Amino acid sequence: MSATRMMILGLVRWMQPVHGYDVRRELLSWSADKWANVQPGSIYHALRKLTEEGLLREVATEQVGARPARVTYGITPKGEDEFQGLLRGNWWNLDEVVDPFFAAFSFLPALPREEASAALRNRARLLRAVNDSLRAAMESGWMKKDKPVHVAWMWQLSIARAEGEIGWCERIADLIDAGVPYLPEDYAENQDWAQFASMAVEPSWGGGRTPDDPAPAEPPSAAGSEPSPESSSRPAGDGGTTRNNQR
Repeated sequence: MSATRMMILGLVRWMQPVHGYDVRRELLSWSADKWANVQPGSIYHALRKLTEEGLLREVATEQVGARPARVTYGITPKGEDEFQGLLRGNWWNLDEVVDPFFAAFSFLPALPREEASAALRNRARLLRAVNDSLRAAMESGWMKKDKPVHVAWMWQLSIARAEGEIGWCERIADLIDAGVPYLPEDYAENQDWAQFASMAVEPSWGGGRTPDDPAPAEPPSAAGSEPSPESSSRPAGDGGTTRNNQR
C-alpha cells in the first residue's frame, strides 16, 4: 500500500488539480500495475481514503450530463509531508521484493526432478523474452522521443535483475539434472521429511534406496557386461554405502 500511496500522492502533486480518471490513466500508462503492484481497481478507493486522512482535498466536483460526478483533487500540506517521507524512505531503505516463486521454491522436494528442472528453464525463457521486449522498446522512437531518460534507466535495472535470475535458474536446473541431493542425509529417519521419502526414491528424482530396503544382490561379473545404473552413479571411494547413494 505504501507504494500506491506514494505514487498517487506524487501524481496528484504533479498534475493538480486532477481528476481521479486522469490519475488512473497515468499510472496505467506507466504500467505501474506490473512493477509497483498498483492495482487499477484500488486507485479510486485510495483517492477517497487519502482524502479522508486529510492528505488530499477535493478541489471541485463536476457533473456532465448523466455521467457520474467527477472529483478534482489537490494535495494538502499534510499530504506533501507524507509524500516526501514515503519518497525518501523508498530511496534510502532496502525492502525485500515479495515474489511467490520464493514460497514455491521452498517446496522444491515436492516436485519430481524433471518437472522442477523444466520449470526453472521455462522461467529463464520467460524472463529472457521480457528482457528482449524491454530492449526493443528502449530502442524505439516511442521511448527516445516521448519518455524521460530515467524511465530507460529503470528498465535497465529490470533487465539487469532478470539477467541475474536467468543465470541462477539455468545453473540450478543443471544441478537438479545432475542429481545433486537436496534432502537432508537422514531424511528417511526424520519425521519432518518422511512425507517426501517415497518421492525421493523414484527414478525421476535420481534417488537411491532407503536405509530399510535390502541391498540388491550383486550380479555375477562377466567380461564385457555393463555396470548397473546404481553402481555407475556411485561416486568413487564411497564404499558402496546406502546413504551416499541417496538423493
